[in-house]
Amino acid sequence: MTMFINYEHNNHVYGVTAERRDNRFFITYDNNEYTVTATETKPGQLAMQVGDRTIKCVISEGEDSKFVFIDGDIFQVKRIELTGRKKSEVKSGTLNSPISGTVVSVKVKEGVAVKKDEVIMVIEAMKMEYLIRAPFDGVIKKIYFTEKDQIEIGKLTAEMDAREG
Repeated sequence: MTMFINYEHNNHVYGVTAERRDNRFFITYDNNEYTVTATETKPGQLAMQVGDRTIKCVISEGEDSKFVFIDGDIFQVKRIELTGRKKSEVKSGTLNSPISGTVVSVKVKEGVAVKKDEVIMVIEAMKMEYLIRAPFDGVIKKIYFTEKDQIEIGKLTAEMDAREG
């Protein structure tokens, strides 16, 4: 059985084809085929063998997306359905927490204009800080957490609208 999957990550859409034969997956991405074996070592934890490399990752479910943790990096992916229309420019957006932890600072206030990649909030988990950054130039519409609040993975931290003009 062959699956055609489209995922969005960092406002880019990636097309992936996955075919399962016995305990192996044949993944095609960007015209390259990769043979992958995956073993669930614990619930939500995978060890994947890609060629001679073993990749360990943790997968967590968010409200409408998944968070994949690999070698200290966090990837938020969201399965999307493609239509025949070209993706329109982002006019509003939400920012979800990539980890469960404590909000250590909120850098902006509601109604304030921010630039793309500006830090909106800092979350600490396991003695590491995670920065929530603006995905585009815009205005902060709503902030949902304050300093010292506990936050769960996938929870909405803030909402923003694209700057007009």
